[in-house]
Amino acid sequence: MVSPSDMVMRDVPLDLCEPDGRFLYRITYDDVSDLAESIAWGQLEPAVGWEDPATGRCYVVAGIRRLMAARMARERYGRPAALRVLLVPADTPVSELWRIALEENLRRRNLTDVEVVRVIRRMLSGELAGVPGLDDLLSSYDARTRGYLVRLVTRATDEELEDFALAEKWARSSGVLLGKQHLHAYHMVRLLGQERYYRLAGAYFALVNDWRPDDDPVEHVRYMRSARLIAALTPIELRMHEIGVQPPEGGWMTPSLRLREERRGRDEPGGAPPRAGPAREVSEEALEEASPPRRVAPGASARAAEVGPVGSEPGAPAREDLAREAPGAEGIRAFRVLLGAGADEFDVTCPYCGRRYRIEIVRGGPARSP
Repeated sequence: MVSPSDMVMRDVPLDLCEPDGRFLYRITYDDVSDLAESIAWGQLEPAVGWEDPATGRCYVVAGIRRLMAARMARERYGRPAALRVLLVPADTPVSELWRIALEENLRRRNLTDVEVVRVIRRMLSGELAGVPGLDDLLSSYDARTRGYLVRLVTRATDEELEDFALAEKWARSSGVLLGKQHLHAYHMVRLLGQERYYRLAGAYFALVNDWRPDDDPVEHVRYMRSARLIAALTPIELRMHEIGVQPPEGGWMTPSLRLREERRGRDEPGGAPPRAGPAREVSEEALEEASPPRRVAPGASARAAEVGPVGSEPGAPAREDLAREAPGAEGIRAFRVLLGAGADEFDVTCPYCGRRYRIEIVRGGPARSP
C-alpha cells in the first residue's frame, strides 16, 4: 500500500498530462465549465497519477475531471499552464492504483450508480484482483441502496446499463433537469426487463421530473402516452428514433415521427402502395387561417371522412360527423384547393396533431350549369 511519504507533489505541464486509459471506467463526465473557471484562479485539490521516467509523461489515475477542466481553462483564460499532481511511484501495482482511484472518487461521491455497478462487476470477474472488496466499495451507501445496487449487478444486462447511461446523457443535454444529474439505483431496478422504449423514456423522465423512489417510471410513461402528452414525449421520442428504437404497440406519439414511419413503409419494397395522389394538399398556411373543422348538416354539398391516425388498421371505417344545423355564413372561413380534372377527393394532414383526413366531395342533384 502506497503511503503519503511515497508520494511527491509536482506541477506537471498540461501538455505532458493525459488520463491513464486503464482507469477510464467512468461512463460520462459532467460539464466541467464551473470547475474550469475555478481552476483558472488556482487548483485547490491535486490529481493523482504516476510519471513515466522514460518519457516524462504523467498519467492521471484520479482527477480526470480536473485535468479536463484545466485544459478548458487554459483554452478560455490562458491559464493554468500546469496541473498539480500527487505522483505515486511508477512501479506501483495496478491493484493499488485502482484502490487509490476508487477511494478518491468515492470520497467525492463522483461515481454514479451505473458506474458503481460496472466496477463491482469487474471486481467479481477477478479483473480487479487485489482491490478492496464489495463491502469497502458500498460502505458509503445506505442499506436500501446497497440492496438495489446488488440487484443491478446480478440482473441488469450490459444493454440496459448502456441505455441508463444514454438516458442520463439525453436528460443532461435537454437543459430541463431539476437538480439531479444521475439516475438512482431504485429507478433502474424498476426499469429492468422493460421494452427498450419504456426503459429509455422511463429513465429520461425519472431524471427530468425528479420522480420519487416509489414512483413507477413505466406506469408514468404509459399514462403520458394514454393522455397523449405529445409536447413532453417529443424530445425523447426524437432521440430514440435517431438510434432506431422501435415504439411499442400504437406507434410513435410524436406526429412527425408517425408520418415519417408511414412514408418509410410506403417507400420500402413490399410496403403499402401509395394512395392515389391528390392534386394538391391544403397548405399549412391555409389551415392556420381556417377555423377548426365544423360539422356539416345532412344534404350539404360536402362531407369530411376521417381517415384516422397513421398506423391505424387499414380499411377502418370512416367516421362522419353530422351536425343538426349548418353554421352561419359569418362563421365560415373559406380557402381554395386546386383539384385535377375528374378528382373528387384529396388528403390533408393536420400540422398540429398529425392526423390525416380524406376530404371527399359528394355532389347531390343535377350539376350546376356554368
